[in-house]
Amino acid sequence: MDDCDLEKLSIKPGSLSPKFHRNTTEYNVTVASDVDKLTISCLTSDSNACYQILGSDGSKTLPLKEGDVNVIKIEVSAEDGTTKVYQIHAKRLSAKDASLTAIQLSAGSLQPEFNSEILEYTSVVPSCCSSIKVTPKAPDKKTGVKVCSGDPEVSLNVGDTAVDIEVTSADGSNKQVYTINVMRKWLSRSVSFTDPTLAMKYECPITLGPFYKPVSIKGSDPKHIFTEPLIDEMTRTSKQDPLDGTPLETEWKNCESGLDAEMSAAIVQCLYQYAGCQEKVKYGELSAHAKECSHRPKLDDDVAGECDTCKDCSRKLLKSEGDWHKASMCTSKFTNREIKHSVKEHSWEKKFSGQGVGETNIDKLVTEAKKHIKDYRDNLPKHGQAGRFQDGKSPLDLLNTAAINIACAIKKDAKKAELHFQLGLILEEHYYAQDMFGLKKDDADLDDNFGGLTIGTGQSAKDSSKEDDIQAICEQRGAGANAPLSRQLQAIDEEYKYLLDQGQSGKADYVQNLYIWKSKQATQDGKAAQAAADQETPLGQAYLKYLDALSLDQNNVLYNIHVGRLMLLQGNTDDAIERLQLAVGLKPTFILARFYLGLALALQKDGAGSRSKEAAVYLHDGVQHVLQLGTAEAENDKDSSKEFCLHAEDLWRQSNVQMLRGCVQLGGLLKKVPQDKYMTVQDVYHSVALVASKNLCSLVSRGDTYQSMEWVLLDCHANLLEILLETQTSNTTWIAQRCQRLSALILSSTLPKSIEILKLQEKTCEKGVIAQPWSSPALCQLGTSQLAMYDNSPDGAKDSLQEAKLSFRASIEQEGKPSIGGDIPEQLIKSSWWQDKLKKEKEKKAAEEKAKTPAASKGQPTGRGRGGTPTRGGPARGGTTRGTPTRGAPARGATRGTARGGTARGGSTAAATRGGTAARGGKVAIGATKTTTATGGKSTAKTASTKSPEPGNKQEQPTDSKPCVPVPVNAPLNRITYPARLGLARALSRETEDYKESEMLYNDVITMAPQIHDAYIELADLMIKSEPLKAVDVYARYPFQETSSFDDAYLHGEIVRLLMKHEQFDDPKLQKHMIAWGRVMGIGCLEKYVEILDSKFKTELLKNVYAGVNNKSVDDPDMQAFFKFKMWL
Repeated sequence: MDDCDLEKLSIKPGSLSPKFHRNTTEYNVTVASDVDKLTISCLTSDSNACYQILGSDGSKTLPLKEGDVNVIKIEVSAEDGTTKVYQIHAKRLSAKDASLTAIQLSAGSLQPEFNSEILEYTSVVPSCCSSIKVTPKAPDKKTGVKVCSGDPEVSLNVGDTAVDIEVTSADGSNKQVYTINVMRKWLSRSVSFTDPTLAMKYECPITLGPFYKPVSIKGSDPKHIFTEPLIDEMTRTSKQDPLDGTPLETEWKNCESGLDAEMSAAIVQCLYQYAGCQEKVKYGELSAHAKECSHRPKLDDDVAGECDTCKDCSRKLLKSEGDWHKASMCTSKFTNREIKHSVKEHSWEKKFSGQGVGETNIDKLVTEAKKHIKDYRDNLPKHGQAGRFQDGKSPLDLLNTAAINIACAIKKDAKKAELHFQLGLILEEHYYAQDMFGLKKDDADLDDNFGGLTIGTGQSAKDSSKEDDIQAICEQRGAGANAPLSRQLQAIDEEYKYLLDQGQSGKADYVQNLYIWKSKQATQDGKAAQAAADQETPLGQAYLKYLDALSLDQNNVLYNIHVGRLMLLQGNTDDAIERLQLAVGLKPTFILARFYLGLALALQKDGAGSRSKEAAVYLHDGVQHVLQLGTAEAENDKDSSKEFCLHAEDLWRQSNVQMLRGCVQLGGLLKKVPQDKYMTVQDVYHSVALVASKNLCSLVSRGDTYQSMEWVLLDCHANLLEILLETQTSNTTWIAQRCQRLSALILSSTLPKSIEILKLQEKTCEKGVIAQPWSSPALCQLGTSQLAMYDNSPDGAKDSLQEAKLSFRASIEQEGKPSIGGDIPEQLIKSSWWQDKLKKEKEKKAAEEKAKTPAASKGQPTGRGRGGTPTRGGPARGGTTRGTPTRGAPARGATRGTARGGTARGGSTAAATRGGTAARGGKVAIGATKTTTATGGKSTAKTASTKSPEPGNKQEQPTDSKPCVPVPVNAPLNRITYPARLGLARALSRETEDYKESEMLYNDVITMAPQIHDAYIELADLMIKSEPLKAVDVYARYPFQETSSFDDAYLHGEIVRLLMKHEQFDDPKLQKHMIAWGRVMGIGCLEKYVEILDSKFKTELLKNVYAGVNNKSVDDPDMQAFFKFKMWL
């Protein structure tokens, strides 16, 4: 009676979507553009029911309007009058339509999901996916569809591949292109090109490995090409070219897809060449080959190899390691496993357990804690995102709640080692949450329940107090706020000595502790080492809980590893070795335990010594394992990393700093004790540099872990440079390139500029100049490093200023001349470090000649000896000192002090701010202008810059100056650039009151590169004391854009400050720059000046300023109301 369903519903031509069902009333169908009619076929479920197609006049065939969606309604009436309406949305394509209905990929997925109106997509595929099949679907068979060159199987580059799908409408009148950017995952492994010249050509300046998704900086000449994720990270806060400091344009990035394709076609060795594979494949197919390679190491927690059983302890171990096992690790011989530690409830632990959650069942407490930990992981911020959380729902809140649950469980059963271990993992995670993810908890933001017990809040306050005390000492000692690290240490040392002289030993001890605390921040382990040794920090508390767990279960391998690794972090190497030897003794083939033992052996004060081979074997097992994990992740279409919730639960993660330090140590050991079928030293360093670089792109916060990754990267760069100097002495171009890149990396890093860093930079630049002494950029970089050494090092580096001036003058002198060959610059020959180098080479050559004298009668080559000219090849062995970043703290002593006083933009005074060693960011820009050529248009500063060295730099005229080296055909010319002039101007302003030459140089920089803020600021600084209003004119010369930046705001603010200070209220520049400054910084920055102007009855000026800041007319009603309120009308 009331059955109004259809039993069947079909159309012709086409088919319904979704498939017909009596209870589904809405359907869609798309038909070709040449289908002008649609026939409907229906059958009611009840024979007594009837239906009608509304608007069809009884016909079952309906016309379709082209290019439109035609709605067809079918009304079914039951016997009792009940009705139901079925609808068909029939879209007849237009012959002019050039759209798709779907795109299918053989690998990966489209982001965003396909929509015919969205034309651009991305897709991430595994690194082993060397090609992809793209299947587009068009609704009209007559629509023309073409994928790239016509082949739906598209070969993929190593990085990005743009897949274009051209769609042509049925009538040929319209075309539309869908683009899919297919990105292969980054394979962070060392790659060996069969053609060595390609390794140099495709080398990324940061990773020293092949480019990944290469992009170049617009306007750079020659092109500065980088790996895209890295250059994005390095320019996140500093909008400068990392290689030369040139300011970046608004649209500065150019995609180098052609280079990506060229690189992908190059021939490379298999990743497992060291293991015996001799296959050579295209780089684009390397990952696919490696996945199937028969020499690929297996991923296992235990090391592979032929095993034996120890007769004494019955443990399985590798046959080749029996002697090592018996000597140090056999558990039947070495039975002393006790640790001097007893389990007790700590005060901070009582606070957690005192916040009982009402649950008494241990299993339920642990389950609840795991739930909160999972929520914590799910809520962690991603790279480039700022986390905003509800009260009580932040990741730190969730972590605190988990800690409370575990602490309550421990209170119920304090003898359960696993509970202590779990609490240790949570406490350690709090350190990572703060350091790697930038999560902080202010007292005002604390949830009421956690106000008194949030992990680590007390220590944060203590650290802040120490920093305040250090800043106060620096102010008192004339170093200024935010002084460079070396200058801070000098100020603390001066205060310490003063207090001792005054007999205030108690205060002196405190200041000495401040010195120790601050100096550790310059080491590679930095704040992490401090935190691990401090029981008031989460990391130190985690160490105590690991000890609690170990004291309850001393044979647990994992507990021994965790205690041992934190002992290593604290610098307690001997005790760490004892713990880790026990771990390896308990499980001799366990790769994780072996790796950490190898690291501990290598980190001993005198190195691994007689156990070097043993350490190398252990470390290689671990390094191979961690690289294989990274390779497996890149090969998987999903995240193949081990499922874990807390960072300390996965010590194989590639962001584990100790893991990467172990890789660097392995490189050093393999140089001493090479092993058959092991990775080469170069492979190790290149792979570690890639992993560290990749981490820099993924870490959310630039904390201690970030800086540790920078240290690792510098270590790899320095070691690879040394290897290049030893193995390819004649390849001066590559040596100079590596030197330039390492120096630029140091300048752009966030590491404190300690003496160790500054020395590394200076020695690196010296090596670059030795390789190419005619290179103007290399000489400029050297001058920059020497000036930084002068500004930041203790007394004793005063000669660095004279050396810097000579280097800058030599750089300017070389402009327009060939960058390869010719005479050694006169200023370089006069430099003391160059004279020392020549003297050592001469002495070395004389010694070698003397040693060869007895064999002279047998015939002796007359060519150059090993002490040959520095213009060809690398430095002689007696040349400049080589070295990697030193781990030790900076030595005490006085520094040269900060450069000219005066407040910088943030109100701080330091050489690292305006007018110091470098403006903004603490580095001297060393880039090239883009508007001059190497053959003309030389600056007027050329004459000034070639003056004789300063009287204070007396040098003997060298008697053995180097002969002229032939200039190669088509040798590139040194370009005329501004950085050397800027550097020389800074150097000259450091020690003289006669600023004429400095002013001329600064003006040259402004002419050559008008966008360089530093030139205006530093030139104005020279004038402020004597002619402050001329300084205003200097600031006003800057070519301000319509919309000012934050850097521009500093100039605006200085103009306003100086005009107001000298009561130049009627100067037209005042109104203009007050408006511009207020628009960038907000009206609040003008408040004190508004009060002054108001008291001077400058109401017209004030009205114009307020209206201008708000981008309104003075006559605007809102402005008029405000002016009336202020009584300016």
